[in-house]
Amino acid sequence: MATSNYLVLLLIFSCFCRYGNLQRLHEKIYSSIEGGAACFRRLNGTHQTGCSSGDNGAVGVVHMIKEMSDVQWLLQNATAGPYMVILSTHYFSDVIEKILEKPEIIAGILLHDNATGSSASFSQESKCPNEYSSAYGSSCSSTSPVGITWNDKGTGLLRRDIPFPIFYLPISRSLEIDKIDQCYKRYNVIDQANQKGRPLCSVQLHSFMFAAVDTEVCLRRSTSTTLLTPTKVCDPLGDHNIYYSLFPRTKDNKNKEVTLVTARIDAASLFDGVAPGAASSVVGMVTFLTAAAALSQMIPVKNASSYGQNVLWTLFNGEAFDYIGSQRVAYDIKMGAWPPAAPLSVLDIRLHVEVGQIGGALSRFDNTWPLYAFTPYIGDIPAIAEFLNIFGSNLRPNKTISPDYSSNIPPSSLHSFRRIFRNETESGALPEVLLTDFKATFSNMFYNSALDDYDNIDFKYRNITIDNKGTFIPTDTLVANGTFKEVDSQVKIARLATTLARTLYHKVAGKEYTGNVSVSAHLVDEMLYCFLKSQACRLIQAAEYASSGTEEKPPERPAPLYVGVAAWASTAPVFAGHLLALLTGTPLPVNRTECYDMSVPGFSQYYLKGWDHNGVCIQTTMNMSAAISPAFTIPNYNMKSGEYSTWTESVWQTMWARMFVASSGVGARVAAVCGALATLLAGLLTYWLQKHAARIFIDAPAQSIVNDDAASGILRTVNC
Repeated sequence: MATSNYLVLLLIFSCFCRYGNLQRLHEKIYSSIEGGAACFRRLNGTHQTGCSSGDNGAVGVVHMIKEMSDVQWLLQNATAGPYMVILSTHYFSDVIEKILEKPEIIAGILLHDNATGSSASFSQESKCPNEYSSAYGSSCSSTSPVGITWNDKGTGLLRRDIPFPIFYLPISRSLEIDKIDQCYKRYNVIDQANQKGRPLCSVQLHSFMFAAVDTEVCLRRSTSTTLLTPTKVCDPLGDHNIYYSLFPRTKDNKNKEVTLVTARIDAASLFDGVAPGAASSVVGMVTFLTAAAALSQMIPVKNASSYGQNVLWTLFNGEAFDYIGSQRVAYDIKMGAWPPAAPLSVLDIRLHVEVGQIGGALSRFDNTWPLYAFTPYIGDIPAIAEFLNIFGSNLRPNKTISPDYSSNIPPSSLHSFRRIFRNETESGALPEVLLTDFKATFSNMFYNSALDDYDNIDFKYRNITIDNKGTFIPTDTLVANGTFKEVDSQVKIARLATTLARTLYHKVAGKEYTGNVSVSAHLVDEMLYCFLKSQACRLIQAAEYASSGTEEKPPERPAPLYVGVAAWASTAPVFAGHLLALLTGTPLPVNRTECYDMSVPGFSQYYLKGWDHNGVCIQTTMNMSAAISPAFTIPNYNMKSGEYSTWTESVWQTMWARMFVASSGVGARVAAVCGALATLLAGLLTYWLQKHAARIFIDAPAQSIVNDDAASGILRTVNC
């Protein structure tokens, strides 16, 4: 018994040693490429977009593109393919179409960003974003050689099916590129004309996607079962919209006229987890949030009964994918279901103001910041004319806003309202205006891309202290003491948000604002830092739910603004909603239990950490609603109709990349030849032995192994 136990222990120990040896052997062969983000697959009602590798990944010989001649060699002289192309964002837009023309020699692309060769433009969005969800009057066309194209630098890769995987490495992972470059120079550069048959530096990318074809097919496959187990291959895109009203809205007092002020939360890019959206969405969202906070101080909620108008602030999510958030809100208004507690009628909205893409021109190193107001009407609409006059009068002396009267409006939520409420918007019963910093084409050269980060808006964090009461230093004080200059992005955003808040005050109160409330560049600085650099910032920590247990510190990286899938709420809308509650809500002197037990019509209660992190009950009108396309809620909806967004995201298991040196193949060929020769020799030897068996072997005696009849009978019985 003891011996058997020793044998078992010895067997386990030998297996463990064998596993350890295998692990060390694996590490000697492969070198992981860390920190990469993969291009992944999305689908809509008609086709699939994005990237996928094979089930076992894609393997290719490394080819570094450092100048355009490297591209020519790859396309014309390469002999050892398929190749894994390593190139920087500087060359990506120039070479991608050439590479796509020869997909048979390309295994994949490893794209990297670097500080020395940064690109002047980088956008994988189409030239006409959301082109097929545009409202009547839109003339932007990605395929037509004439007319306006809003995103002139767009390559359209975000909407195309790419036949190989693409991974992206940010500047922070430049050491990984250096590692690949060293391997490339050691094995691949020498005698490039005769690469075939030599050991070569290679890379394997794995990003296999389960979904394929289109949304209708992938949803059908997701409802099927394999061995009684459901197999999900895709999820609808979606998340949450955020809304907040200046005054509480209930079924009893919901009849006040409403000014609807909107902006977008989300951004997009080709790569998983990389959607910074600085100029695409963050500047507009920060302007929106800080203006809402300022207006709540100009008109306290306790004075609601003194005013006949209300302001409904709404952040839409999923706008990058055929206006998911705004489509859902407009659809729910049409169905009499939004907001749920006190549904709004389209005729209650006296004006719709969208804070659009306004960050592209922020990087100018002067005090100018062009502003345009797109109004999709030819005739005079009194509500719009009044708004623009008040807005212009509240701008600083060196700022102006230029109206543009045309039905050809840039990508924005106005398209959703103009499609669903065509009669009301076309007649002017629902007047709409869009604020941007461009007129003909985007000023943002990195729209919906991985490079639309804080550098794109020239943001430099000042890290000014916030006291435990949440006091922010006024902008004029910060400019006077030299902390900021008028040309800084924080100051420009603060001035614009103040203008918007004072214009809305005038509209609600019917008179000019004469108080001293304004948006602080200090608050803008902190908010930009939270959304563009680190979730572990003071604002977000103050706006988190207060917890009685041990809490994890938020990560030192920005939250991606990609809308994600509808299965759960992503980080960005939750942060935006909590910040809105913290900055506009009323703190109550109650504990956690009393806070959540309260029920006041028109209000919600959130128990947040607060500025001193001791916990505070915030009473607010902020709430969330579903940002899921009506296409996924309407029974038997035709996914190919094009009426509503039908975007889904493929399911995947793992994404990884690794580097290794592929053998020359000589050893394998020698082994194959030796094996074939050994087999042939064994066959010949067997044939010869069989033919000459009588000479080699002595014949056995021809008699039975048994002689007696009884035994023979037994054997015969058994044989029967």
